[in-house]
Amino acid sequence: MEAIVWFSLAFLVVVFLASAAHLVVRGLRVWRTFRSFSRTIHEAADAVVATAAVAEEHALGLGTGSARLDAATARLHASLERLAVLGAAARDARTTLSAFRGVVPRK
Repeated sequence: MEAIVWFSLAFLVVVFLASAAHLVVRGLRVWRTFRSFSRTIHEAADAVVATAAVAEEHALGLGTGSARLDAATARLHASLERLAVLGAAARDARTTLSAFRGVVPRK
């Protein structure tokens, strides 16, 4: 009877130690996975921040490009207005010249 008790107690200790070792191995695996996941998340967040910084620089560049475009558009409108005035003056001169050519006799 005494041997069965000692055998049962030894079996209980072995099973307890095996389950504790299994829990430690699983815990270490979970910890390593968590650290790897955390590192990956930090790298991804850094990449997102870097991409956002590049996008911000591009957006600022678009703002300065927009100002340059507005200035160029204003210069274009001024040039078109001058062209319209010069075109009207040329038409007036052509009309006057045509009137004089009509008066001058031809061969």
